[in-house]
Amino acid sequence: MRKSVHFISNRLNSQKWFVAEQVSISKVGFLSNQYHRLIAGLIFLALVPTAVLIQGCGGSAPMAGTQTKPATPTATLAPSSASIQEWQSVQFTVSGEAAGEQCTWQSSQPSILVSLGSGQFQGAQSGTAQVTVTCGSTSSSASVVVSPQQAAAPIEITSGGTYSGNWNSTDPSTPAVKIRTDQPVILQDSVISGPGTLIDLSGVSSGANVTIQNVTGTALDPGVSGEQRGSFLTATKVEALTVKNCTIVGASFGVKLAGATPSTLEITNNQASNLEDRASDGRGGFLPNRPSLGHFIILNNVLAPNGAEIAWNQDVQTIGQSSTEDVVNIYNSQGVAGHPIWVHDNYFEGSSSPVIKGHYTGTAMVTDGTGTNGAEPTAFVHFEANEVVATAGTGVGIAAGHDITADANRIVSCGVTGSGDWYAWGANGIVIWNYYNSTQFYNNTITGTVGGMVGPGTNDAPTAFDVWANPPDMLDPGNSVSGNDFTNPCLTNGSINLQAEDAERAFWAAKILAANEVIGDQHLN
Repeated sequence: MRKSVHFISNRLNSQKWFVAEQVSISKVGFLSNQYHRLIAGLIFLALVPTAVLIQGCGGSAPMAGTQTKPATPTATLAPSSASIQEWQSVQFTVSGEAAGEQCTWQSSQPSILVSLGSGQFQGAQSGTAQVTVTCGSTSSSASVVVSPQQAAAPIEITSGGTYSGNWNSTDPSTPAVKIRTDQPVILQDSVISGPGTLIDLSGVSSGANVTIQNVTGTALDPGVSGEQRGSFLTATKVEALTVKNCTIVGASFGVKLAGATPSTLEITNNQASNLEDRASDGRGGFLPNRPSLGHFIILNNVLAPNGAEIAWNQDVQTIGQSSTEDVVNIYNSQGVAGHPIWVHDNYFEGSSSPVIKGHYTGTAMVTDGTGTNGAEPTAFVHFEANEVVATAGTGVGIAAGHDITADANRIVSCGVTGSGDWYAWGANGIVIWNYYNSTQFYNNTITGTVGGMVGPGTNDAPTAFDVWANPPDMLDPGNSVSGNDFTNPCLTNGSINLQAEDAERAFWAAKILAANEVIGDQHLN
């Protein structure tokens, strides 16, 4: 069931929309204060991948944006040609005088060969495509042949064990993998695709106990006008859930967990790219509407008595070419004192939606939920050491709940594409606002944030929009915004400096290497 509530804030002179559905509920995001002039516009130039040293499904992760250096005389692409199967990936490298350059990568047939960034490409369907790398004005190409991979029909798992395989559904209403058992299940080393939900998980009595690891999931166009792509994982009635080292491409939702009290909840080291919540036009394109506002991770009415961990995940969107809302939404969900829902060391880039003509309402990380109709308010959540880069939405938001802390997060967003066009934008770096006017909004703090967010100010002048703390809410006990250091590296002498975003991408790549973390599905490497 879908509900819509139109809310007008006189204080901010702006509009918000709240959309909720039975399993996933999305908040409307934060708009800027009364001094913030909103600029509408479509984004026509998508950010392009920049080279990073990240291991993911199978290999590196897609990183958006690049500052092209002067042309070099030669570029040699290796391998010079490749043959892979559907869902497998191939890694290309540049040698010669272009090896030290920042280069852009492109597939001639994205429906056949999908760019995952940094020279890595994944086969989507059988056919032939050209890979082109451009370093300055120098380019080189290689041919890739993608052959069909035999995939089994959808599977239903009703008993415990370890399962591996390639499963595909052709029916939007039929999950590729359905799990219906309380016995321990490990789903690993698998490739899953389909036009609907890829993995549908529910316990039958005490609750499911499932580990999903080293799985690549690709969401396909449902081929039905008005219908949305499925989620990678929809889960209910869960006693224990671990999702790690998975790669998620094109899904409307990544991990969607609702109505559960898990003793263990870990969502770590996953890689998502170009999530898509727009409705299909039935012909391979999109309609200008979003049936449900999509998220990478949403916890909806989840109680984690032992805490939960959401860490070392990466979600990268291509602005103007993909659509999603909040990246991580903690909705009417709770950790406990001493054992919070701990969201740390994640990387989120490019959150936006081409559907938005005025201002985008998504948030990279948000606590949300009305806490009404018997639902407990969101509580005991800790956002720590996450990175938000090149986003059209707010970085960190506390919109609901109590005992929420955000500490040492990095937000670097310059607000424009490489051609200088403003995003369809309406955001602040950090926000504290009791959006639902709840009586349980206290002990919420944001501290130690660095970086800054830039948007269009008066006469479109680049302007810092770093903090929105609703004054009445700051009078509630324990609420504070302090010790943040917004140096705004995106602004240099009043002009936009996109190299600040490149520096943040490099920071993330170095951070992963130093921590010895690997991101995404490893079994296809």
